[in-house]
Amino acid sequence: MIGCPASEIVSNEWLRNGYYALMLNAPTIAEECIPGQFVLLRGLVDGWPYLRRPFSVYSSDSESTIEIVYKVVGRATAIMSQMKAGEKFDVIGPLGKGFTPGEECSHAIGVAGGIGIPPVAYYCRKYVGLYGRTTLVVGAPTQDELLIPVGLVVEGIKIATYTEHGSKGSCGTALDGLAGLIEAADFDPGSAEVVACGPREMLSEVAGLCLRRGVGCQVCVEEVMACGVGACLSCAVPARAGGYLHACKDGPVFDGGEIDWGRGLER
Repeated sequence: MIGCPASEIVSNEWLRNGYYALMLNAPTIAEECIPGQFVLLRGLVDGWPYLRRPFSVYSSDSESTIEIVYKVVGRATAIMSQMKAGEKFDVIGPLGKGFTPGEECSHAIGVAGGIGIPPVAYYCRKYVGLYGRTTLVVGAPTQDELLIPVGLVVEGIKIATYTEHGSKGSCGTALDGLAGLIEAADFDPGSAEVVACGPREMLSEVAGLCLRRGVGCQVCVEEVMACGVGACLSCAVPARAGGYLHACKDGPVFDGGEIDWGRGLER
């Protein structure tokens, strides 16, 4: 674990409908982080809550800067949205276990629901050269909540968008988009690797679908956490083998089959 105790804001831009993109100067983290890992932020401004807040990394230039996409949902993110270039954060990271590129796979499929887009889009961009085909499926209830990662569009990535009433892209959910891909007659389960992040109900369905079709699946879970290093035990995730895993140190990326989706995730 490393960090940047006084990481300066490079930019903090409004995207849409409460979503912002925060770019930080954090060289030691930028050099080390991989898709799926997260950082803990504490704004060095008046009014910041006592605890740091966890955020997935959306992108890194691997040299000096990282980018975080966040949505204003509470006191900390409301303060974040008002911070300007030159102000600073105390940053700890990168933390947790990230995604592992699928060995001997030719098709990477990213599935992102809602604010689950950052780690999945980061994965697709970083590893696009390893696969013959990369598809990023993005879903949201409405077009106002749909995040399309324009800044991460690179050659070789196909983006498929879904909204529940068809207001943008295809009608349906990100799960529908995944099902359409892996249930196609010419789909080869052994050649594909699915990575997903979003609401736990979506991740449960994604993991179940992949298990039934014999497709490799990694999920990045979104759990409330306080310490981020395994001490507080607040981010417990029920394990299929019994007991609990913890998102901060055992994850937040897990094999989809490791989690007992029917136990303890009802909250």
